[in-house]
Amino acid sequence: MVEPRDEDADAALAASAAGLALHAVVLDDFKSYSGRVVAEFNSRGIIAIVGPNGAGKSCLVEGICFALGLDLRSMRAQNLKALVNRTGRDDGVACAVSCVFRARSGAGALCVQRRAIAPADGPARSEFRVQGCSCGGLGPGVEHDQLPWPCDQCEVRVARRSELKALLLRELQLDVDRPDTFVVQQSACASIAQQTPLELLCFIEDFARTAHLRRGVEAEAATVGRLRASLAALGASLSRACAERTRRSPALDAAEELEACRLRLEAAKGAHLRLEIHHLSRAAARHEQAKAALHTALEAARGALQASRAREKEAAEAAEAAAEAVSAGGGRAEE
Repeated sequence: MVEPRDEDADAALAASAAGLALHAVVLDDFKSYSGRVVAEFNSRGIIAIVGPNGAGKSCLVEGICFALGLDLRSMRAQNLKALVNRTGRDDGVACAVSCVFRARSGAGALCVQRRAIAPADGPARSEFRVQGCSCGGLGPGVEHDQLPWPCDQCEVRVARRSELKALLLRELQLDVDRPDTFVVQQSACASIAQQTPLELLCFIEDFARTAHLRRGVEAEAATVGRLRASLAALGASLSRACAERTRRSPALDAAEELEACRLRLEAAKGAHLRLEIHHLSRAAARHEQAKAALHTALEAARGALQASRAREKEAAEAAEAAAEAVSAGGGRAEE
């Protein structure tokens, strides 16, 4: 037995508790049961506990309530000491009830045990122990000598009531703080029998935890009704729109034709604009070519002018030189 909390053990408990059904109840010195008594339930459906008065039917139900952590008021007991069977013994100081749940399919199992330790001359206390088996080592059934712990490999650990409550609520949908949702006391049978059919139906739905399904169906029916009303209004609007379109069909056709003409005009404008841009591009290219040719011709003319000026300058200089030479020759002749 391991007392500290272990997250892996919690995960194993949750995994082993999937699809569980009550398989057996083991009572040790609990109330009218002296020694160990094992009640096995092999049915996977509704379980009925029948027997004559005083056979222990109520004690069996109270033992289940005790193991699941219900308040002592559900067991017709004032304190824990009142739960211990001391018949024929002076040393009876403890009792225990174990509930063994087995998976409807597969080999998973869960055992919940509550022990009441109530010495005659000291304070009483109780403790919870749980074992969740997910190792797959169980056979098709649990033997008597294995009870209350169905598996000799998985650990048994001490649990607080809050932990047990959370486990039962999560895996078995049992709220131990609301025993009226899964336990019907014998004292309540008379009042239940006097209920009207509708009240009995609501009671059964609450007890079977299916009331939320009925409320869900009613909510879905209301939603379907609203959707049908919306669809009817939408159909009426569509009919009016079709009638309006039929009445305004010529105008709509003319508008569509006008829109088509506008689109064609926009397309023609676009084509004309692209053609104009093409012509302008070609004219600009020719202008650039003519400008380049003119520039080339101007440069050639400028070069020819400069060459002509150079030749004229050279001719003038030659004429001056010739004149100076003639002048020099005439002077020598006069001498």
